[in-house]
Amino acid sequence: MPDIIPGVPTPSSGDPKCVLSVCARIIAQVDCITYILQGTTACIDIQLFGADGKPLDLRRFKELQVLLFNDLECVVANFWWPSIPTGCRGFEMEILQYEDTAGDIINEGLIRICLDRTCTGISPGNIFAELRLVEDNSVTGAPSEEVFGIKCLQVAVIQESRIFNNGCDTGCSLLT
Repeated sequence: MPDIIPGVPTPSSGDPKCVLSVCARIIAQVDCITYILQGTTACIDIQLFGADGKPLDLRRFKELQVLLFNDLECVVANFWWPSIPTGCRGFEMEILQYEDTAGDIINEGLIRICLDRTCTGISPGNIFAELRLVEDNSVTGAPSEEVFGIKCLQVAVIQESRIFNNGCDTGCSLLT
């Protein structure tokens, strides 16, 4: 069984091997693997933590990227924040972290990526995420920018859909 990180919530399945990615300084987790029927829409929330196991304050980053890929290492979708770079294809991700009127950080370290039906209309199989975070050295005071990466975090499974694969020209009907 894989190590469980102290202070990091354990997924409800109790088996973090597929939903927890551990690296030296940043940890990424999904609460559970999202099962998505081919040709439907879905959103995936990814929680980021520092090496101390506490939620990661996203205000310290100036760029985020999440690349989704399948078992064959084919790109499924790219997600960017704060915007999609010129010449790139993809979607903007949603940062769920915000500060309330009292100055408290809500949903610290939480991001959301949403797939449309064209993204999920691929062959069934596992979907993994690779993350890249670029630190804003004007916020951290570091002499140069740091770039963090997380290689492989399973986030979803695309399930085969009979409706998606069958179309509309088979089966019985009223018309002859």
